[in-house]
This record gives sequence, C-alpha cells and structure tokens, in this order.
Amino acid sequence: MTKLGTDVQSKEFIRVDTRALVGAVLLGVVFVLVQQIAHRIDAVINPASVIVGGVTWATFTGLVVLLFRQPAGIITAEVQAFVALASGLSPLAPFFIPANGLGSLAYSLISCKLSMDKWSHHLLAQTVTNIVGNICVGIGLYVILKLPIPVILVASGMTTVAGIIGGTIFTKIIYDNVVKSGVLD
Repeated sequence: MTKLGTDVQSKEFIRVDTRALVGAVLLGVVFVLVQQIAHRIDAVINPASVIVGGVTWATFTGLVVLLFRQPAGIITAEVQAFVALASGLSPLAPFFIPANGLGSLAYSLISCKLSMDKWSHHLLAQTVTNIVGNICVGIGLYVILKLPIPVILVASGMTTVAGIIGGTIFTKIIYDNVVKSGVLD
C-alpha cells in the first residue's frame, strides 16, 4: 500500500496521543479565526448563503479528522462552535454545536473505512459530512430565523454543494501535501 494509506493515517477511529490533542486545540484556534473572516466575507457577498464559510468549515472538518482522528475532530469543531456562539458570529451559532460535532463524526466514520487516497473517498466523506452539518443548520434557519422551507432548501443546498466541492478539493490537496511533507512523521 502507498504511504498515504499506511504511514500517517491509521484506520482507527480514536487517537488520544498528545500530538493529536494539542494539534486539535491549535487547529481549533485557527479554525475560529478562519471562520470569523469567512462569515464576514459571506455577509458581504451574499448574506443568504454561506459559501466561503461552508467551504472552510468542510475543509477544516476533513483535515482535522484525517490528521488527528477523534476526539481531536470534535475538540476542534466544538472550539469553533462555542467561540462562534460566544462572539455572536451568527444567530445560528447554537446550531453549529451539533452541526460541527455530527459533521466531524460523519467524516470520521467514512474515513476510517476508506483509504482516503482517492478523490472519490474524499468526495463521499465530504458529501455525508456536509449533508449532516447542513441539516442541523437548516433546522436553525427554520427555528431561529423562521425562514420558509423552500428558502431553507435553496440556502442549505447552495452551502452543501459549495462545501462538498470546495471541501473535497481543498482537503485532498492539503492533506496529500501535509503527508508528502513528512511534517507528521
């Protein structure tokens, strides 16, 4: 098997070594900063959809799971969600908590079953992750913003498709380059 499939990425669901846990917290802080900027860019471009934020969310969700597994994925995801809630990033921030946690778990379930050395593996993982996460946010659009269901379906659909496409491309490219660099060896 190739280096991508064996050396760096274990097939285990859980990884609790110090490197993974510290890496999760550090990536959580970076994730917070990136999402703060991404959501502001989205607010300027089109407040009804979260394209830049969706792509960055999908990318970080995939990367932290691939690099550090669980519980690192949930730690990173929830650091971002709780800071978004505390900072008032979005009225939907309470729904980021389940979206981020469940999205991370979804990516983990797919990635521990596949080698993740093919584009199709990343596409599948991002598809499941983005659908799960955007269902949570869609519920928030209905409960908090009281948007009509057709509007929710369009807005969530746009964010989901952008997250799947962008998340797949960025996660695969960044992950492959991190593995090639040997930084995690």
